[in-house]
Amino acid sequence: MILVLLEVTLLVIVVLALLAPLESLEWWARRYPTPSLPAPKPTPATDIRRFAVYLSGIAVLDGRSISRREHAVLEEVRNQLPDVIITEDVFPYAMENRGLPQRATAWLWRRLDWVRRRFPWSPLPLLINLRNVMQVLVSADPRYGGTYNFGVACVVWRSLLNAGYDPDNPAPVTLIGYSGGAQIACGVARFLAAHDVQVDVVSIGGVYADDPGLDHIGSLTHLRGSRDRTQSLGTLAFPGAGSQHPCPLRSRPQGRSYPHRQHGIPISHANYFFPSHHPGRRS
Repeated sequence: MILVLLEVTLLVIVVLALLAPLESLEWWARRYPTPSLPAPKPTPATDIRRFAVYLSGIAVLDGRSISRREHAVLEEVRNQLPDVIITEDVFPYAMENRGLPQRATAWLWRRLDWVRRRFPWSPLPLLINLRNVMQVLVSADPRYGGTYNFGVACVVWRSLLNAGYDPDNPAPVTLIGYSGGAQIACGVARFLAAHDVQVDVVSIGGVYADDPGLDHIGSLTHLRGSRDRTQSLGTLAFPGAGSQHPCPLRSRPQGRSYPHRQHGIPISHANYFFPSHHPGRRS
């Protein structure tokens, strides 16, 4: 019985790995040869010092399903920093912001989400995490990553425009990536920077590869829990860079570097957003 379960699990992993790059390739085929970021909206926001886009972790189903704890922390940041606009409507593990409930397999993902809520001990909902992890690997893949990251950059750009971002007077943008969202943030950064946007990245327990986007960010702040074992998995997946190193190992062009700060806090990977772990003060 155990052998059968292992064989089925391996088969699922292989199928997901084979299907993972197809979405980005199909998206590119539809947009080629003139892919471009969305056009700006006519009513930009005023008196805004900075914009931020939150990219959640690998457990989410779509851009509207972040946890209540994540939303509460973002609301606290909004209250502390009223001149910063934060958007949280981007699903970073799909092209065109198409969440898992918006697909032909929606019945499967909804059922797994129901099981996750009713039976937290069940391993079946980990299929959601596994599916999204495969998209993180696509983002980090030098063959498919450029296409995938550009597609997500279009979604991020549209989210900024909908929030009142003015491309003619570009404010700095911070990409906040939790868990696998950190890799997506690094991948997206170079496409936003191509439009003269100053991009900074905040990684919350994130894992990220030695992505070309790191050449285009102003700063990288990494929040790492000392009890976060997922960081070790990130090192295995992305040995050339990631949260275990003070800065990526790949040489920056012309010796260029960026400020990199790490902050160690005694929590595990799933507990970054518990109220007892963030002081709620302005910084």
